[in-house]
Amino acid sequence: MVLSAIYILDAKGKVLISRNYRGDVEPGVIERFIGLATDREDEGQLTPLIRTDEATFTYIKHNNLYVVATTKKNSNVAMIFSLLHKICAVCCADCVTGEWRSSSTSLSLSLS
Repeated sequence: MVLSAIYILDAKGKVLISRNYRGDVEPGVIERFIGLATDREDEGQLTPLIRTDEATFTYIKHNNLYVVATTKKNSNVAMIFSLLHKICAVCCADCVTGEWRSSSTSLSLSLS
């Protein structure tokens, strides 16, 4: 696995779901992500990749949720974006069918 962690955040940056795979990125690094993203959006320089000294954030925004992957290594960004979009697709499909409560457990298990 090339990812260090995956997070699903609300629009304010509160972590809703997270999974740390490698342990090489500090748990508090995600708290700075929302500040970096909003600063870049205000400046008109919003990109789907944000690099810092601690980690690289790869993210998509879907319906006021941020789905964020962090990594410290040189990773295949296309594969990361594919995974993030598949996570959104699974979540949206489950919300439409009304099975979000039962499948959120499945989602957390499938992320492990």
